[in-house]
Amino acid sequence: MRARGADVRYGDFDDPASLRDAFAGGGRMLLISTDALGRRVRQHRIAIDAAAAAGVGHVVFTSVVNPVDGNPTGAIAREQGKTEVMLHRSGLAWTVLRFGSFAELQLPPAATAVQNRRLITNGGDGRIVPVSRRDCAEAAAVTLTTDGHTGKTYEITGPQALSPSELAELYADLSGQPVKVLQLSDTMLTRVLVGIGTPMPSAWSITAFGRAVRQGYFDVVDPAFERLTGRPPVALRDVLIAHRADLLAVA
Repeated sequence: MRARGADVRYGDFDDPASLRDAFAGGGRMLLISTDALGRRVRQHRIAIDAAAAAGVGHVVFTSVVNPVDGNPTGAIAREQGKTEVMLHRSGLAWTVLRFGSFAELQLPPAATAVQNRRLITNGGDGRIVPVSRRDCAEAAAVTLTTDGHTGKTYEITGPQALSPSELAELYADLSGQPVKVLQLSDTMLTRVLVGIGTPMPSAWSITAFGRAVRQGYFDVVDPAFERLTGRPPVALRDVLIAHRADLLAVA
């Protein structure tokens, strides 16, 4: 980044004193949610307070769709919602970007489905709306570099909601292999995951995500990305085509 002209500074969200110099002179800040579940609300509070103290006028925060208490993903969603509320009350200008599920995260389950000729899920008929990480980054860049976004929450999603059966059809089409859907209960999916060596916390997280999909928490399609950028978001099909080698690596 320094080679490209960026001013690189050290800052640690667990060390408030380190953020004063890191944020000094900044006008707008992109606050990317940390991955420290259980600690990140405090980390976000420290970052927001430090931004205010440094004179940063506008904070853009990366959240998730449906960051509410009832979301089965638990702290993953709940802590984002708490940060949104905290930012609203901070006195700073703010913008929230609520990202849908990342399209790139579909690659491992897609490759496994192609290999096994089965898409194993507990998602029922629930739908996801995958959005590429590049599109998320572009949405963030636009909100940071243009005006008119203060006090707004944007749902940044892909262009199409896809059910498990539609995902299986897509994987089959791109791989040339038949892929069928196998629906499991939450308990059975957890047992299967643990049986193949998945650590229990990860198995619970995967099962919780499927339950959230089944209950509609990720079934959000919104035109905000196109309004911000002037172009439609990239479809999951195109992301998978760009990573076709990974999709077929274990086939």
